Amino acid sequence: MRSGRGGFLGLAGRLWVRRFSRIREINRKYSVPNVKMTRGVRVALLLLRIYLLLLVGILFFKFFTLLAGK
Repeated sequence: MRSGRGGFLGLAGRLWVRRFSRIREINRKYSVPNVKMTRGVRVALLLLRIYLLLLVGILFFKFFTLLAGK
């Protein structure tokens, strides 16, 4: 059984690096959005973010109050 660069671990490492290089390439390609958003869309997205943060806050509050009650 071979080890090092030519063995299984070397092959697995190269496949792993190649996979992540493709992901980095895709992320670089789509890092800048090409879609123009209207003011209404921006406001709607802002409200959705606030709503999500509120829900996460309620979830943490409920979790910690349940822990404190036990």
